[in-house]
Amino acid sequence: MAQPGTIDGNTSKVAQHIAVCIENLKGVKSQREVAMEAGYDKPNMISMMKTGTARVPLDKVLPLANALETDPALFFRLALEQYWPDSAEAISKIFGIVPSKNERDIMQYIRNITDGKDPALTPEIQKGLDKTFSS
Repeated sequence: MAQPGTIDGNTSKVAQHIAVCIENLKGVKSQREVAMEAGYDKPNMISMMKTGTARVPLDKVLPLANALETDPALFFRLALEQYWPDSAEAISKIFGIVPSKNERDIMQYIRNITDGKDPALTPEIQKGLDKTFSS
């Protein structure tokens, strides 16, 4: 049987995400500081979540997302999937694509420069996006 934060022995997406966030925060804040900001006295719980041996408690999603400096909506979705890995498709259908904060910033920028219009993804726009994001 798989560990709590694993799916068929593979580390869950939320555990992988936590590991990436911790890595990205090196030199900014320690794992101990992340734990304290999220309401934990010791960093071992963060270590357990990062390795997938403990699940992210749903009531800790927001404080953990804030401490990890990651998007709360994305983090919540990943946390849900660790509890119900076979329901990822249903979660996706219910919530749709949850844009990250960066994606929302890009959408807001597009809305600002188009005066709130809803521009279609034309071949020209797609070519510009491909050029921008394919480097």
